[in-house]
Amino acid sequence: MMSMLITTLAIVAADPPAPSVKTADRLQALHLADARRWNMYLDEGRKTKAELVEKPIYVWTNPTRSHGQHGAVYVWNHRGRPVAVGSIFSHPEMGQRMICHEFHSLATGTLLPERGPEDQRWDPQGSVKFQPLPGASTPDASPARRLIQMRSLAREFSAHSIDYQMERWELRLLAQPLYRYDKPEGDDVDGALFAFVTSAGTDPEVIVALESHKSGDALAWHHRAIRFSDSNLYVQHLGKDVWSSVRDDKNQLHFNPDHTYRLIRDRAIAELPELVAEQ
Repeated sequence: MMSMLITTLAIVAADPPAPSVKTADRLQALHLADARRWNMYLDEGRKTKAELVEKPIYVWTNPTRSHGQHGAVYVWNHRGRPVAVGSIFSHPEMGQRMICHEFHSLATGTLLPERGPEDQRWDPQGSVKFQPLPGASTPDASPARRLIQMRSLAREFSAHSIDYQMERWELRLLAQPLYRYDKPEGDDVDGALFAFVTSAGTDPEVIVALESHKSGDALAWHHRAIRFSDSNLYVQHLGKDVWSSVRDDKNQLHFNPDHTYRLIRDRAIAELPELVAEQ
């Protein structure tokens, strides 16, 4: 019992202190500035571009990784529907602050991200396919009731991860969707992004997108799970395996086989003075 107590105290003591409100605001301003650098084009001629929603859909922390990670999740919309979701985050590293960009496409067609002459690029090589959700009821005519439906459908999913030490983590579904888009143009009537997080922090590990699409002449619910972690990921629907992302030679640390997922260690900058003072 005493050894367990000592271990617990050591873990708590190793966690970095939470930044002040002022410092957290500075971090989010830093992350937004990086999100603004990206242009998400939807055609080869670069004439159609998705728009960044500058208010983050989610702000997260993970005190157990990289001496304390802080990040924000953003979406880029076209015609009312997100075509890309990205997490811009940073952490201290060797006296500096490392800024990282983590993206996944939600585009059902072409997505051509650009951000200037930087060496590290993101080049999705495929579109994102949604699958019908078995057993789901017909999308309701009421937007409020459709949200209730989506929250209920999201609870039918479960997820877990296996990290580098082969430790299994049960992922927790956040009660509220990260993002709701109920007025898109075209055949999509409604949609929402739901996140699964670990007990080690609040950063999303898996995102499940739920959307109502036309199936013939009728509307039906569809789903897609996407990777947002460097761990092995597994998703179940009503206890049945429906999706996984297992690291191998093709599904690597920084990208998946079709590059719809991308993790970029972008650059190191001088640490924020407030954080140096708080350390």
